Amino acid sequence: MITQLSTGTEVRPLKAAIIGSGPSGFYAAEGLLKRDGLNVEVDMFEYLPTPFGLVRAGVAPDHQSIKSISNIYERIAQLDNFNFWGNVEFGRDINIEELEARYDLVIFALGAQSDRALCIPGENLQGCHSATAFVGWYNGHPDYRDYPVDFSGKRAVIIGMGNVATDIARILALSPAEMAQTDLPDYAVEALLNSQIEEIEIVARRGPLQAAFTPVGVRKFTMLEQAVACVNPAELQLEAASQALLEQTQDKRLLNNLAFLNKISAHRQDSKKRCIRFLFRRSPVEIIGSGGQVQGIKLAKNELFEDALGNLKLSLSEACETHPASLVFNSIGYQVEPVAGVQLDPGRGVIANREGRLIDLETDTIIPRRYVVGWAKRGANGVIGTNKKDSLATLAHLFEDLDQYSMPAAERPLAENTAQWLTGKGVRFVRFEEWQRIDAVELSQGDRQGKPREKITSVQQMMEILTSKELL
Repeated sequence: MITQLSTGTEVRPLKAAIIGSGPSGFYAAEGLLKRDGLNVEVDMFEYLPTPFGLVRAGVAPDHQSIKSISNIYERIAQLDNFNFWGNVEFGRDINIEELEARYDLVIFALGAQSDRALCIPGENLQGCHSATAFVGWYNGHPDYRDYPVDFSGKRAVIIGMGNVATDIARILALSPAEMAQTDLPDYAVEALLNSQIEEIEIVARRGPLQAAFTPVGVRKFTMLEQAVACVNPAELQLEAASQALLEQTQDKRLLNNLAFLNKISAHRQDSKKRCIRFLFRRSPVEIIGSGGQVQGIKLAKNELFEDALGNLKLSLSEACETHPASLVFNSIGYQVEPVAGVQLDPGRGVIANREGRLIDLETDTIIPRRYVVGWAKRGANGVIGTNKKDSLATLAHLFEDLDQYSMPAAERPLAENTAQWLTGKGVRFVRFEEWQRIDAVELSQGDRQGKPREKITSVQQMMEILTSKELL
């Protein structure tokens, strides 16, 4: 029972460190701070000066209604005993040994920061881009603001058909008026306004019923001002196993996706508009180049079949198509980058864990007081709201574990202690109220330009704002 614990009381609050400030991290913080009968102090560490993770740096700039979910995280940040420490990088400024010495438990909410490789020839050619880099570029992420993208060619091919892939396609197709309603950074707007892209192909390995996008991810495709989305009706023909699945499914996402594809199958290419074409049952086998630059991509046609267990499988046929292209985007999924002091599960591309408890892969045993939430726990799947259920599931196990912990007495209030610790290490941390100053500047600059916000895309510029005596 919580009332019997030596930790989690007013005399001895439970001290928790959360690494990462995306949705899963904020939901974990909320679950801890609102736990009845448990007194908790939470320190959230983020390597950028800005919070909110993929809500800020991953959600497409034309999905402003989805970005508004950050208002919920703003309210969580105002809860008693919550402390945000931005501009503090795990592995550089702080490490796992220091955290375990200072906190009762550590929760990793790092997300999945790198792309799964295509593992085909030509992947390193200029013009072949990862979804991580391109999404970071058009979202004004400081790590990617100077990322080089050349839009002088006529065709772009996107490998993958999840929400990120459809976001990329849509951003490539926005009209000037549509861009003005987004928070695309100025440099991205300028580059996209001068884009020569005429055709955008989105390629899936499997059939239309297995497409990974959600209805929200494609709802704007039929409303684009200067682009038309289409699919050849032949692409939508179903194998026997897929037809059987369709006849028995109650999955609204699947049914809505198929309804969307059937709707755009009636669309015809318009020479005055960009064409966004959906292609199924194709796998990339080689990116073709000349002079180090992408010139096209070779796609093998796939055959889908049902195995002895009734599972839908695919095999590459010998038939191939070569599609001219100047840009190829890899959007087949994400994985966690190596983290100092943390073991990764190489097969799943996540932090090694069992239902949110970190495990030692060598001994297959649980590592006490270490937890993980979000994409770093389950892989890159689900929508933003999925993270709340996921974080609460991890916290349920955390609460089960609390009575096993024996903690030393707390020395002083956590916020005071953490500030002194980081200052002593020479870290210029950013508090939440300082982020709010940056936020106010971005909103003000956006308002002057008639857009939702104009992002500050340089960490140096952010820090200069914080040292300025005036709010620009």
